[in-house]
This record gives sequence, C-alpha cells and structure tokens, in this order.
Amino acid sequence: MTRESVKQASGGLREQKKQRTLLDLCLAARRLAVEHGLDATNIDDIAKAVGVSPRTFFNYYETKLDAVVGPIGEIGTPQARREFIAGGPTGVLIEDLTWLHAAGFQPESEVREGISLVTELVMAEPRVLAAFIASGARMEAAIAELLTARRGADVDPEFASLTAGIMTTITMRAAMSLAADPQGSLAAALHEHCAMAARLFRPDDSTRETLR
Repeated sequence: MTRESVKQASGGLREQKKQRTLLDLCLAARRLAVEHGLDATNIDDIAKAVGVSPRTFFNYYETKLDAVVGPIGEIGTPQARREFIAGGPTGVLIEDLTWLHAAGFQPESEVREGISLVTELVMAEPRVLAAFIASGARMEAAIAELLTARRGADVDPEFASLTAGIMTTITMRAAMSLAADPQGSLAAALHEHCAMAARLFRPDDSTRETLR
C-alpha cells in the first residue's frame, strides 16, 4: 500500500468516526429529552451518554436543541455526496437526490428510532417544532450547495428551495407510511414515494384511454 493510499484510508476512517459521533450525539439528545424533558437535559449528560467530553460536543453542535434537531445540512453520507456531485449514480436529478437521502438511513433501526423520538418531542415541546421549522433554511442552503457543486454553476434559490421542500415532503411521507410496518425499509419506502411523485409528471393512463 502506498503512502498516499494509507493517507486516504486514514482520512476515510476519521470521516466515518466524525459522522458516527455526529449521529450518536443527536440520538442521545433525543433519547434524554424524551425521557427527562428538554429543560432537564444538559450537554454534560448528552456527551456522557456517547462517551465524549462536553468540549467535544461543541465540535459538533452549538446547543442541546441543535443536537435534538440533528445534522440537517448533512444530507446522505460524505461518500454519497461526492458521488452525487460527480453526477451519479443515475444522472437523473430526482432519482439521485432520493438515493442521496436514502444513503443516510443507516442503520435503519436508529433512523426509525430517531424519527419516533422526534415525533414525541414535537408534540411535547413547541420549541423543538420551531427549531425544525427554522432549520428549513439550512436544508435549502445545503441543497443549493450540492446542486451548485454538481452543475458547476449557481442554481436559482427558488429552485433550491423547491427541491428541498419536495425532498422533505417525500421523506416525511415515506417515514409515515411505515407506521403500520415496523419491519419495512425506510430507504425502500423513500424510493417508492419518489416513484409515486414522478407519476404526477407522466401522462395519466385513464386520460389516454378516454381520448382514444
């Protein structure tokens, strides 16, 4: 193995560890907030639950509420983002966006737990709902950055905003569809809902039959 390949492998492992810590802190914050309430949850407890120092916590999130909301701007995985920016994996934008979002649904058991915890928190803590609404701007900015990098040119802010809204809605509906199917795959549900949304832009079969 060359020195360059060793360097790349080491960098990849560090990247994976940082991503894991980012997600672990989010899940710990949500668990503690559901169990004890948002006010009784503190950063020291969140950090302790993950096995890191409070100082390390601030390398990832500014506040406990930020940790509860989670890494909004971290769509997919670093590797998936690189492939998306390069124009993959299919070359069809909506399919690639769906694939990118689905790439972050690992492990699915934790993702589903996280969604369940957020549902409880939103109902119990208006501040959590407000924080998620406020995070919409971060999502739009992240989408705009990815689209700009993929195209090699700036994208219309309205297009980025619309894209973020569509993907948020599809993801939310996919998650809701699994309420009666605890063993279902969130990634598969996301792809299925993307395919359903695509039907809106195709000629309707019943209409074509009527016109014949």
